[in-house]
Amino acid sequence: MGCTQKGLAADDVKGKATVYSDKFNGKKTSTGSKFSQAEPTAASNKLPLGAKVKVKNQKTGKSTTVKITDRMAKNSSATVDLSKSTANKLGVKGTAPVSAKVVSKPGDSKNRK
Repeated sequence: MGCTQKGLAADDVKGKATVYSDKFNGKKTSTGSKFSQAEPTAASNKLPLGAKVKVKNQKTGKSTTVKITDRMAKNSSATVDLSKSTANKLGVKGTAPVSAKVVSKPGDSKNRK
């Protein structure tokens, strides 16, 4: 289920969530889409690009599904960097402990939309 080799994306991870900086709003992401703070998206170095991921705030118990559209700085200690709309939905203010589980990957019939 998780990552056993260094550098490979995992399907189920726990760690810290952060919130995307406004300076990235409107910028191109790693998938080529335009980033929007209003969309349910996230960046991650640990989860596959294009995957739909269920993110759960371990403190509040709130969860939502996001699409991984970008990568973070290589030195980031966060598991996911959430859009503001997603962070608000989860009750993330600054940082929060989260779990993230891949629910579909690019090419899966569940991921087409």
